[in-house]
Amino acid sequence: MTSWLEDQLKDALTADAERIRPETLRPAARALPARRLALAVPLAAALVVVVIGAVAAMVAGTRGAPTAPATHALTGPRFLLMASADGVTVHDARTGKVTSRLGLPPTPEGSFREPGGYLLAGAGDGETFYIAQSVQSRETQVSSTRFHRARVDGQGRPAELVHDVIPKVLGTTASSLAVTGDGTRLSYSLDGKVCGKGKTLRFCPGAQLTVVDLPTGTTRTWTTNVSGQIESLSWAADRRTLGLVVGSEARVLDTAASGTTLAASRVVAPGQEVTASTINPDGRSMLIGHSRLSDGRRPHRYTVDEYSVTDGRKIRTLLSRDHEGESIARWNLIRYDGTGRHLLLAGNFHPLSRVDEGHVTSLVHPGSPDPELLGSRPVIEAAW
Repeated sequence: MTSWLEDQLKDALTADAERIRPETLRPAARALPARRLALAVPLAAALVVVVIGAVAAMVAGTRGAPTAPATHALTGPRFLLMASADGVTVHDARTGKVTSRLGLPPTPEGSFREPGGYLLAGAGDGETFYIAQSVQSRETQVSSTRFHRARVDGQGRPAELVHDVIPKVLGTTASSLAVTGDGTRLSYSLDGKVCGKGKTLRFCPGAQLTVVDLPTGTTRTWTTNVSGQIESLSWAADRRTLGLVVGSEARVLDTAASGTTLAASRVVAPGQEVTASTINPDGRSMLIGHSRLSDGRRPHRYTVDEYSVTDGRKIRTLLSRDHEGESIARWNLIRYDGTGRHLLLAGNFHPLSRVDEGHVTSLVHPGSPDPELLGSRPVIEAAW
């Protein structure tokens, strides 16, 4: 961290530099006589040494920093969770460095969706987290999902780890997980499944969404005829409005309203190819990740756009990235913190990053490209 004096020198140098314009420069002077030049060189060298020393002192603490606010300037949650095939780790939310590892039960034998079959959710404070892990039996093809709660202390070490906070869920693989900011309501979704052939083709069942009231243990489930996944679950601060992505559309569901199917949900941005979303804690807007394919000209583009929940109006484009190549770039993760002022995001070609007042800071880069996925990177699962 620079001192007050160094900050003042930096500001002064910056201000002087900004005042330099072509019209303010004097015409070049005549060449100095040899004797005057001999005297000027030592003096100029001494001035250069002084200036270099001052500048070096000012930047010594910022060398190699990303084009974003310095680490000490970042606010918001202190820690985040990340999942991989090797387990779940706690990371400093300002540097991305690992601070500890959660002691979760060993993964049972079977198959699972990367990374490690884990889904993560956070209360948005960087302290309280929920972890789900789905593993499918190779013999029965039935998935079992267990749910755990973790809390970390001020050093990023586990302060509490509670296993099986709700009963184990059997059926298809869990596809998304979210918890309210006060930690009282947990939502999760299960993949849909298609059975039969021809005239007997049917959903058995379709994708399902369940909300659990944790203090009482009561549950409520919504069904859909979608055979894929319900993704990007996210809660507004009112504990009743739930954001989700289903059928490539971003929707909101009033979990206090009547109904047992997702037909009761409302589309926020109709006709949009959505890959991820998150609802602002205030419930008034939603961030939606889009993959926009090229019309034959490279590159493809993937964006994060903000929409009004009330009328579906596009408010702005928060972030836009271009991608060269044949594979499609997409956002896999978009998550607000509890205040709505800080954002986590990641994509198959974008590192896990945080966004603070428009500044993007890279935290963790994904693993090596997968040749079978046209160079796409492994999925990052994270929460704060």
